[in-house]
Amino acid sequence: GGPGSLFLAGDPAQSVVLGTDFRFEEVRSVGYFVAGNERRHLIPEKPRLVNTNFRSHSGILNCAGGILDLLFEYFPGSAKQLEKDRGLFKGARPGVFHNVEVQQLSALLKLQGVSAVVITHDESAARWRDILGHPLVYGIREAKGLEFKSVIILDFFAELPAPLQKPWRNL
Repeated sequence: GGPGSLFLAGDPAQSVVLGTDFRFEEVRSVGYFVAGNERRHLIPEKPRLVNTNFRSHSGILNCAGGILDLLFEYFPGSAKQLEKDRGLFKGARPGVFHNVEVQQLSALLKLQGVSAVVITHDESAARWRDILGHPLVYGIREAKGLEFKSVIILDFFAELPAPLQKPWRNL
């Protein structure tokens, strides 16, 4: 580090949108280009991995880690498997609701003081926005990179193509 240094960072697990996956090899090649032959030795052979998450608490990270464990067990090779993230702070596990009526969810979202964002598949966001009467319904691609305090993931597995639904239902 220091004046004139270049710091590059990325997350290889962030490949939500087709064609936007992060590859350390590409960053390293940019580093070689910028450094030139005389400073190429400054580019590390292996990236430094950081598994401390500064944005989410351990309750969310542990829940997400459990879902990823199932993903890797039942769909090997479907995503890059990294060491689990650790949170700096403790926090409650997220709630998981099954078979909630649309009217109940809509009523909850209309309560004073409830400021949740609803995330669903991109193709269904407008439909769910109308059904729920809630303006803060986003598709996965729309929400990528944004941060929200309270998030409801709606019908994520139900809206997968039929051949992909069965393995998740069996879990």
